[in-house]
Amino acid sequence: MKDISHKEEYVKEIQEKLEKAQIVVLANCEGVTVSEMTELRRNVRQTKSELRVVKNTLVARALHNANMNDLEAHMKGATAVTFGYEDQVAPVKALYDFAQKAKKFTFKAGFMDGKALTVDQLNVLSQIPPRQDLLSMLASAVQGPIRKLACVLDALRTKREEAEGGAAPAAE
Repeated sequence: MKDISHKEEYVKEIQEKLEKAQIVVLANCEGVTVSEMTELRRNVRQTKSELRVVKNTLVARALHNANMNDLEAHMKGATAVTFGYEDQVAPVKALYDFAQKAKKFTFKAGFMDGKALTVDQLNVLSQIPPRQDLLSMLASAVQGPIRKLACVLDALRTKREEAEGGAAPAAE
């Protein structure tokens, strides 16, 4: 990236990714092997997110341009940036799971909903169940009362039919 125009293009590309992402996670990837990073990239890609090992000075400019100034201080050492485009939890969970296996990989900071996230906040976020599980829980919570209402209405219908059925022969 010796040419200034290439650097400007790189900064612009990263800035666009930062602005498009629902969540951005910075992590220290110093000491992580190429095969481990390939595995991590594959896992992150499955969450419809993107992981890039970046040039700190150029990404710091993109962070500044994207109004994510709180993250600039974390642009030291070997840095991997994850851009979560669809789900805010899934890429963090993928990174956390990888960090449990590869102890050299650690969170630095994150950015979501216009606010910087600490390492502790990222760890908490990684413990939230996946989106599909949350939707299933919501469906079950909504379905329970509806099922009970259906049972009550069915019992009332049955009782009414019995009352009408028992009263009809006595009337003859």
